[in-house]
Amino acid sequence: MYYVEESHPAIIEKEMWEAVQLEMERRRAFAEKYNISKLDYATVDNPFAGRVICGHCGSAFGRKVWNSTDERLRRVVWRCNKKYKVKGKKSCENKHIDDKVLYQAFVNTFNAMVENKEYFMEKWKEGLKSENTLVRYKSKQFIEILKMQSQ
Repeated sequence: MYYVEESHPAIIEKEMWEAVQLEMERRRAFAEKYNISKLDYATVDNPFAGRVICGHCGSAFGRKVWNSTDERLRRVVWRCNKKYKVKGKKSCENKHIDDKVLYQAFVNTFNAMVENKEYFMEKWKEGLKSENTLVRYKSKQFIEILKMQSQ
């Protein structure tokens, strides 16, 4: 494949393009490390898909719906995808986590970042000086997110 530089105006900034290439490689390596077949299937309704990793065996957690004939007993939980690799036989001893608890943990972490924004701003400002394009790009994103929370 041939690339011709400076042949037309850029659609996106070069730094963003480089950051995207690095992010795609980071995600591929992450998925390979944790044996995740598809990392990009997180959605608005399911943002933690492929991103919660088991502390016992290193496999990804998956969202499961525990249905019941009684709708009041229906639960959405996250549990290690290798918990029952063979049906009826536990392969991983990790416990499940309730969907609401996982969301609350994320919200608590985000709020802690906002409450300690001076500390995090310093870290991300250091990231702006990084040689790594992806670190610089992500640092800019986090700075903007914290600025929006200040308004």
